[in-house]
Formats: sequence, C-alpha cells, structure tokens
Amino acid sequence: MRFYKLIILFNLYFLLGLQTDRVFAQSNTLSKKIEQPSFEDLVDLSINGDIEKSGFPDDLMAFALALDSLEFEKLIVETKEKINPKNYNNLISFYNLIATEKAIENGASKLNEVLKILNEMVQIAHESQDELLIGKCYWYFGNSMIEMQRYDYASTYLLTGIRIIEKIRPELLKSSEYLLLGGTLFDTRIYEESILYSKKGLEKPIPKNSARANFYNTIGQAFERLNQLDSAKYYYKRCDEFCDLHDERAWKYINKQNIGELEFKENKISEAKQTFTSVYENCKEDVKEIAAKSLIWLAKISLLENQVETAIDFLNEAEYLLKNFENKRLQTEYFLEDAYLTKLDVYKNLKNLDSSFYYFEKYNSLHDSLEYLASLADQSVVQSRIDNTEKTYSLGLLQIQKKEAEQRRNVIIFCLILFSGVGFTYFSWQRKRLMYQNKIAVLEKNAKETEVRIVKNQLKSFTKQLLEKAKLLEALESELDDKYQTDLRQEYLEQLNHSRILTDEDWSEFKSMFEKVYPGFFSRVKENFPTITPAEQRIASLIRLQFSAKEMADILGVSVDSVHKTRQRLRQRMELSSEVNLEEFLLDF
Repeated sequence: MRFYKLIILFNLYFLLGLQTDRVFAQSNTLSKKIEQPSFEDLVDLSINGDIEKSGFPDDLMAFALALDSLEFEKLIVETKEKINPKNYNNLISFYNLIATEKAIENGASKLNEVLKILNEMVQIAHESQDELLIGKCYWYFGNSMIEMQRYDYASTYLLTGIRIIEKIRPELLKSSEYLLLGGTLFDTRIYEESILYSKKGLEKPIPKNSARANFYNTIGQAFERLNQLDSAKYYYKRCDEFCDLHDERAWKYINKQNIGELEFKENKISEAKQTFTSVYENCKEDVKEIAAKSLIWLAKISLLENQVETAIDFLNEAEYLLKNFENKRLQTEYFLEDAYLTKLDVYKNLKNLDSSFYYFEKYNSLHDSLEYLASLADQSVVQSRIDNTEKTYSLGLLQIQKKEAEQRRNVIIFCLILFSGVGFTYFSWQRKRLMYQNKIAVLEKNAKETEVRIVKNQLKSFTKQLLEKAKLLEALESELDDKYQTDLRQEYLEQLNHSRILTDEDWSEFKSMFEKVYPGFFSRVKENFPTITPAEQRIASLIRLQFSAKEMADILGVSVDSVHKTRQRLRQRMELSSEVNLEEFLLDF
C-alpha cells in the first residue's frame, strides 16, 4: 500500500506541476512553514507543487502515506476538480495517475473500472487534437494494462502509441520503450511485429548491457516461432557472444535454454541434454522460471529414453517452481501449459488413465485460455483502430458542425461586404470536409479488411485447436479400448464425449468467425435449401474450409463413415448431379 501511494504522490507532484516560477516560491514557503500538515496542504501541493525543483517535504509525505483508502481517494477527487479542463496535458497525466493507482492496488479485479478511466483519457487526448499527446496517451494505456497482466490490451495500445509518436517525433522514443513493446508483442504471438520493433530498439542508444542481450534473445525466439531457424541461430549466437563479452550471466543461460531447444528440434539429443542440465544448475537459484523450463525439456528427453520416473520427478519440480514463481507473467503460463502436456504424455505412456484425464483437463483449460488471449490480441488491434477511427470521425463531425455554425453567423454578419471571401471560405471548407470524409472512408475500409484477415487467422487457429484436441481424445479413447471392458470404460467414454468437439458453444464461436470471413454463407444455404439440417450445415462449412473427411470426423467427434453419409445426404438435399463436384459447388456458393 505504501509503495503504490508513493508512486501516485510522486506523479501528482511531478506531472501536475503548474506555473513553475510562481509555484516554486509557494512550495518552498510551504515546506518551510508547515508544522502540522493538513489535508488542505496536500491538495494545494498536488495542484501547485513542483517536485523537480522543491523536493518532497518529509512531514507532508509522511502525512500522505498515512491516509487511508477513502482519504486518499478524496485527495484525488479534489485534485481533479482544481485542474483547468483545457489543460489537456495535466488532465491526461491525472487520468493516467488514477488508472495506475487502481491497477497497482487492485490488479485484474478492477479491470472494467480502469478501462473506463483510460477510455475517458483517450477521449480527452483526441479532443486536444495534439498527436504527440494522443500517442503518449495510448502508451500510458498499454502500461496500465501490463500492470493488470492484460497483455492483449497492452500490445494493442503500446503498438498504437509507438506508431503515432514515430510519425511525428521519433527522436523521443527510447530503446527501453521498444524493448517493452517487442517483448509484449512476442508474449501475444505477434512475432513479425516483435522482430520489427526489437530491431528498431537496437538502433537506439542502449544504456544497459542486459537490455541489448534481451533484444537479441527476443528476436531469436521470434524467428524460431516463425520456423526461420537460421535467423534464430544467428541472434542466439550474437546474444551468447555479447553475454560472454560483458559478463551477463543471467541472460547467457536464458539464451542457452533457447539454444538447447533448437538442438532438440534438430535431434541433437545428447547436446540438448547437456545444455538443459547446465541451464538448470545455473538458474535454479536466481532465474527459477527458466530453471523450470529446462526441467520440462529434460523430462521430454527422459521420456524418449524410457526413464519415466525421472521424467515425473523433473516435471513435479518444474510445476512446483512455476506455481510458486512470484512475478508470474504470460510466459509463466506458457511454460506451465507445456508442463501439463508433457505430464499427459508421461501418464499416457504409463497407461495411467486417471492421471491422463486429470492432466488432459488441466492442459486443455489452460491451453484454451491462452489461445483465447492470443486471438484477443489480434482482435483488439483491429478494435483499437476501429475505435480510433470512430473517435476521430466523431470529432471531425463535431468540428464540421462548429465550423458550419460559424459559417452561418459570418454569412449573416458579413454577407454584403465579404460575400466573395465567405464564398471562397465556404468552398475551401467543403473541400476539406470532402477530403476528411474520404480519409475516414479509407480508414474504415482498411480496418474492415484487417479485421477479415485477422478473423481468418483466428478461424484457422480455432480449427487447428479442434484437430489437436481431437488427436488427444482419440489417443485416450484408444487406451480405454485396450484397458477397460467394464462399466468404468463406459463412464470414461461419457466423459470423453462431453469433451467432444463442436459442442453448441464451440459451434457458436466457429459460426461467428466463419460468418465474418464468408458473410451470408449460412443464410444463403438455408434460403436455397430450407430443409437442410444443422449437421449438414456443419459439414457444408467444413467442406468450404477444404477439410478432409478424416479431419471433419476428428473435429465433429464422429466416424469417417458418418461424414461420408452426411456428405451424400447433403448432395441429395442440394439436388446435385453426379457431374457436379460438391467441394467446387460450395467454394463458389
């Protein structure tokens, strides 16, 4: 509590300082005269103080930190009331202050409250028509979302803020800001952008050696996720050499973990095992998150060597380290997801169905939430652009209306003596209005095209998840057939069927994404073939996505024979002759 109040008070003094010369004298006087600090003194210094010049009066700071939550909230309310509503910089600073305070104190539990404050801040920034302030505002928004561990929002607003500032004052951007953006984009799986902005950060002055190592490693990991392994090796090597040169021990072993994973992918199992063991030994005390990751990979190697009990020991220790890691991040959740999946493989290998089901459920739950978060990141970038366009458009219309009123007034007052001038002004205004509307139309078109592209990626990711889930279920079901022939088998099968794909909830999500990519498909099918069944609609949509019969069977949780029968019924329903190819018909439908 004391820490977050200190942050807020510092910002109240530093960010809201007004009329520097006059205030300097006031605050010096106050710091000398205050003997028994009061609430009114706090409000006055929050508005008029200049901490950069006068410093913190110790007694006033002690008084502020002793305030309870209600009194502290009252300080913020009274401060807001005294800020000039046209002083956009101070207003933005103030709203950022409140959002930061709520984010630090409450975390994700106050997300909606913080979003409301930040959206008001964005609106104020747009009203200022100051592009630099708008860019900073988006950056503040993204920072608050990192405090709340909402990386989907964070990547959206950090990226938007950087892009705006780059256009007008690129020299203001620091390497640390590119480092934060590159890492956040990586965490939300936007790898191309992560590489782009991390490379931009490398072009800036970098005061800390650890930051440069971080840049190299982030770029290497992003290339690895894109399966561009030669580029990944190049940046891992640069990071390794840099860490040796500057004695960056922690980053050396973080980077070695990634090198070990590449060795594993290239089937250099012996080298990978040595690398992971070295990483674990050097990270288990100081970088426990990476130590846990090395244990997961050692477990995978143990599983390949049929040392199942050793694999379980590695995974138990990894799970313990990750669950007790103090500074949990999105990366921690990805490591835990991998631990659950590896444990599922171990218990399948042991034919332990109870534990297999347990870790299947834990993996599936965490995997779905992480995939949802990754898809949100893409979605929110689009939504941010749409919201930005709408705000800009609304503001533009407001300006147009104000100019319209001014034009009418000017025509009445000056129509006789300035008729030609007014006419020219009106013509110029109409031209600007048309240019503005054309610009908005282009922005809206680009936003819609981007949204369709992103939803296509989401649809692809969603169906890929369904296929992965189907393979896991199929493997478990196969083991049931081998192991159980009793009522217990029936009970497990019912649990499996409950987890089957394209449940009503899955179907609704799938249908929503499908309709965005192929607008009107289902309505046209229903209109032309009114008697078509829901099962036939599902098959028609999967055919439109060009899935094989086996893939459709996996997604729907039915046999391949059932898929063929439904396809045949669909042909009959559509009254297609034998010469007509069903796939081509639906692709053109």
